[in-house]
Amino acid sequence: MKIAIATEGNNVSGHFGKCENFTLVEIENSKVKDTNVINTLGNQHGLLPAFLASHGTNLVIAGGMGDGARQKLASHNIEIISGISGRVEEVIEEYLNGRPKSTGVGCSEHEHSHNHIHGEGGCSCGHN
Repeated sequence: MKIAIATEGNNVSGHFGKCENFTLVEIENSKVKDTNVINTLGNQHGLLPAFLASHGTNLVIAGGMGDGARQKLASHNIEIISGISGRVEEVIEEYLNGRPKSTGVGCSEHEHSHNHIHGEGGCSCGHN
């Protein structure tokens, strides 16, 4: 299982399509096998789903996410947990302890509600 966490610094990025990095976490036998931070190399919005699929991603964890990204991720058989904020390490721990719950947060129609695991965060797409 490979998880891609939209990352901004040490925190989950508030907006999937604008993040510059993903923390790729490989899970094996309910434990972290490997963790790498990869740069999106300018692949944003519509290009990210294929980029993540090329890295073998099974699941994406992010803050806000638009409907187009959701559809493209689904077309690559990548699951989504959105509406997440907090430190990446804490989100990984939460996932290993039963998965953070997706709030289905999107960035369409300029509506935002957030599921905070720890700390502050949320969508930074500019549609407040």
